[in-house]
Parts: sequence; C-alpha cells; structure tokens
Amino acid sequence: MKRSVLALAIAAALVVAVDRLSLDAGAAATPAELDALLAPVALYPDQLLAQMLLCSANPGKVAALNEWIKSHPTLKGTELQDAASTSGFEDSYVALALFPTVVEYMAVQADWTAKLGRAFAADKTAVFASVQRLRAKAKAAGTLKTTPQQQVETKTTSSGEQVIVIEPANPQVVYVPQYNPQVVYTQPATTTVVKESSSSSADAALAGVIGFTAGIAIGAAINNNYYYGPYGWHGGAYMYNDAWDDWADHREDAREDWQDHREDMYDERSDRAKDAQDTRTDRQQNAQQARTDQQASGKTRDAAQSRTTSTATQQTSRDTGTAARERSGTKSDAFSGYSSGKSERAASQRGQKSRSSSRSGGGSRRR
Repeated sequence: MKRSVLALAIAAALVVAVDRLSLDAGAAATPAELDALLAPVALYPDQLLAQMLLCSANPGKVAALNEWIKSHPTLKGTELQDAASTSGFEDSYVALALFPTVVEYMAVQADWTAKLGRAFAADKTAVFASVQRLRAKAKAAGTLKTTPQQQVETKTTSSGEQVIVIEPANPQVVYVPQYNPQVVYTQPATTTVVKESSSSSADAALAGVIGFTAGIAIGAAINNNYYYGPYGWHGGAYMYNDAWDDWADHREDAREDWQDHREDMYDERSDRAKDAQDTRTDRQQNAQQARTDQQASGKTRDAAQSRTTSTATQQTSRDTGTAARERSGTKSDAFSGYSSGKSERAASQRGQKSRSSSRSGGGSRRR
C-alpha cells in the first residue's frame, strides 16, 4: 500500500510540475522549466530518449500507438515492429513500440508529451543542454553510473563539447530506468534495484536510487534498423548539438534508401505474383481446352457408333424381308422356273384328260 501511495504521489508531483510550465506554442522555456520537464526521462538511454523526443511532436500518434500495442498483445520483437510498420506507423514510433511502458506513459501524460514536443521543436540545443545538466547532477550524486544494465561514459561531440552518454551495457538488451526525479538528482545512492514488476518505480523511490524494468530484448544491433540502424541511433554522442542535424540528414537519406528498397521488393513480389497468376490461368485454359477436345472427340465417336448402328439395323431389316419372301414362295430365283414348270405341266395334263373325256363321251352319243 505504501508503495502504491508513494508512486501516486510521485506521479501527481510530476503532473503539477509540468502544469506550471509556460511552454506554450512559440514560447521559449527557461532552463529551470526545461529541467523540470525533462527530469523524468533525462536518464534514459540515448537511443531510447531520441525516439521519445521525435515522437513527442505528435501526442495523438503516441496515443494511437498505445492503443494499437494493447490490441496486439501477442506480438513481440521484430514481428511487432514489422506489424507496426505495416499498420502505417513511422519509423520512430516503430522503434518505440518495443517499449510499451514508455509508450503508455507518454500516452497517459499527454500534456507532458505535448509540452516536450513543443520544447524540442522550439530549441533542440536547449533541450540537450537540459539533459546534460540533469545527468551531471545525477552523476555527482552518485545515482548515475555504469551498471550491468547500462554504460555511462563522457564523450566528445563533433563540435568538441563534452557530453555524458548513456547506452545499454549489452546492445542487444535495453533496460528502461525507473526513478524518482524529485530525489535522484540530489540524493546519493547506495545500491541498484532491478525489478520486473510495475512497482519498480516505487521501489527505486523508496531506495532513492535508479531501478530498471525487465530488459527489452532488441536483438543483434546490426539487425534492428529501427533502434540502432538507419532509423535509430548508432550510439555515442550523435544526438547532441550540431551532430543532431548531421544525423537527421543521414537518417532521412537512410529512410529514403530503405523505402526505395521496400518498393523494389514490393514490385518484385507483384511481378512474381502476376507470373504465378498467368501460369495458373494458362493451366486452367489448357485444362479447359483439353476437356472441350475430349468432349468433341466423344461426340464424334457417338455419331460414328450411331451411324454404324443405323446401317446394321437397315441391313437386318433387309435380311428379314428377304427371309419372309423366301418362306412365302414369292422369291424369284433360279429354282422359280422349276416350280412354275411343274405347275404348267400339271395343268396341261389336266386339260388333256378333260379333252379325252369329252371325246370319249361324244363317241358314245354318236353310236
């Protein structure tokens, strides 16, 4: 209960501090106002802080990203980044998607995010100077130091300025710091706290030190373009002073090259898909033509069989008629004369007998 109350008190204090800032559109903020604004995030790794600064220009988009992440709870790592990119989020938001707690913080604290975006747009150099002041205070207090989770170094920018750089100790795993900005810049630390639960910020506040959430697996630095590659930071002192503009130009060129590459890949996939569709269409047409030819061949065979059957039927009818005539004796052939001759001789004999009888009868009457 004490941890929850303390965490709420810290959050309330941050809200009040931010509400007091006079960071209206176009207004220049004082160093003290910027320090109060950046205190909650100044001790974040440079690569992560850079993406937060870029995304703060559009709080509405951050809120949309927060809702999108919550609606895709099963997506992790590269799969999450690719899906966010496909959904239309720009590269900085895609890089930030791996850190849902950070996105949620920026979405919930929308006023703070909007003021951070306006301050960064108005004067980047002043924002970077505030980050360096706060880091110097934390380092002097002993709370900002190299740990198994992060590496803290002083490096020189291209303009010759000395800056405190915070980077992951292992480039493949990024830890998000949790601390109480009301005390971490002034109170000496005695230990480091690493927590995996949402109460880690309260634990860190109770101890007066910097704590860390569970590490976020980024993967091989060379394979995560959104965080370390063309879309993210290469590490070092690249984000400070004039180096920011040089990096921004490089980032834009890299983005365009990558976009061209994606378009080329899309065109190649489209061509392959069209070729595959044409092949399927050809196969379907060939199969249809084969079926048509087979059907036509079947019809021809049926017609031939029908003609053969008709001829056979006609022949059978003729044979049947001939047989019937033969049985009735009406057939005229080589033997028909023989039968006729016998009939004619029989008739002649009958005639002769009749005539003989007549003559015999006549003679008797004359006597």
